[in-house]
Amino acid sequence: MHEELGVAELKRRFSELLSRVELNGERIEIRRRGRPVAALVPVAEIEEADRETCPRRGLTAAAGIWEDFQDVDGFLASVRPHRDGDEDGTS
Repeated sequence: MHEELGVAELKRRFSELLSRVELNGERIEIRRRGRPVAALVPVAEIEEADRETCPRRGLTAAAGIWEDFQDVDGFLASVRPHRDGDEDGTS
């Protein structure tokens, strides 16, 4: 179910509307001067949208980068001297 209401109505019925979103999964569109400005939606919808647009975050994103990397050991060996401050790699 999708309902549209103005800000004044939202203020009067906020607790009831929040319960409907939480318990029934309803979506409530909030309008100001007839224009949509915000919505009350179940958190699960936001989490699913986030997973679709950015499926991996933090360390899981980094792990995903390495999945298709062919020569991880060689790459790390070439980076180590620069990281340790030994530019010619003779440490």
